Amino acid sequence: MLTDQSTATQWHLNDNEYWVLNQLVQHRGQVVPLSLLATVVASGDCAHQLSHAELLGIINKIINHLCHRHINLIEYIPEQGVILYTTVTTKRSKILEMPNRLLSLGQYLFIIAILLSILLFVYANLNPPQLAQADVLRQVLTSDGHIVQLFVFGGDNQQNALLHADCLSTQLRLCHHARWDSITMTLSANQGYMSFILTDSSEAIPLVNSIKVSIDNMSTPFITQEWLQKVHICG
Repeated sequence: MLTDQSTATQWHLNDNEYWVLNQLVQHRGQVVPLSLLATVVASGDCAHQLSHAELLGIINKIINHLCHRHINLIEYIPEQGVILYTTVTTKRSKILEMPNRLLSLGQYLFIIAILLSILLFVYANLNPPQLAQADVLRQVLTSDGHIVQLFVFGGDNQQNALLHADCLSTQLRLCHHARWDSITMTLSANQGYMSFILTDSSEAIPLVNSIKVSIDNMSTPFITQEWLQKVHICG
């Protein structure tokens, strides 16, 4: 008789079944040849031979019984033998298959639907970050064939932004050598200054430089070739 201690269930074995299972236990972790399992030696009786069909029936019965709770506990290797592994993997019941589950299938589906609705609502109401957009955006080709990306931010005065963008673009085209890939120019009329951010991305580590210029009159262009060379925008 075989007793499952975890469930207190009992399985009554006949002599042949007991012999096969006993051999597997004695040689646990090893492949037990079919020839050994088929030769039944019962106490007090002479050995008798099981047919191949009888042996397979016993093996399948043992596998079905023991693997009901422990998967991959026994493996039948066709035409060779059977192995009873030393370690087992317990089957884990799915939540929806548990008889004592707290929620029904319909309740689970309802909760999932509510969660999806909340996620869709949150996603629909998320405002993506508003990236600053330049008031003037230009590509300037210098005399040596170098392209400079020009970004101008004028704040509240679009006319001054366009005025200084025209002036800087004209002077950049006359440069014999321009090191910078992009120039960002920002006008601050209320504080009376103009700032430049210069970027060179041709190196392994991009180079960034900044210039800040005090301006008395934002409506008067001041950028010249001499000034561009002085601040090392042009070479």
